[in-house]
Order: sequence, then C-alpha cells, then structure tokens
Amino acid sequence: MKKNPVFVAMCNQKGGVGKSAMTILLAGYYHYLKGLNVAVVDCDYPQYSLIRLKERDMRTVENSEYFKQQMINQWNRIQ
Repeated sequence: MKKNPVFVAMCNQKGGVGKSAMTILLAGYYHYLKGLNVAVVDCDYPQYSLIRLKERDMRTVENSEYFKQQMINQWNRIQ
C-alpha cells in the first residue's frame, strides 16, 4: 500500500503565540505515540526557534539525573 505524506503548517503573523511549541508537541506526538516518521522544517529565519527549543531541552536533560533516567526509560520503551 502506498502511503501519501501529510503536510501540516503552523503559521501566524504575530510572534509569541506558541507556533514553535505546538510544532514540537505535534511532531513528538506523531512520532512517539503514533509511530510515524516526521520531518520538521523551521522557516523562522533568523530566529531558528525550534533549534533553540531542542538545545534548551538537551541542556535540561544533561543537568538533571531525573530527566536522564526518563530519557533512558523512553528510549527502552520505543527502541
């Protein structure tokens, strides 16, 4: 069976309404809970909001034993 890609766009002219946060949440939902392959393209030049969100998340995990353990548990659960 051939699968057709689904495109989802998050947009708004106003800044600070949660576009990047919602994009990360949707991408995680579709990938981790629905098992789909997801590609995220950040077109918010020059802010690169998605990269900064992921960098902040990595710093949080690196500095917290609790989040490290949660990440290991998730990795083991989804392989």
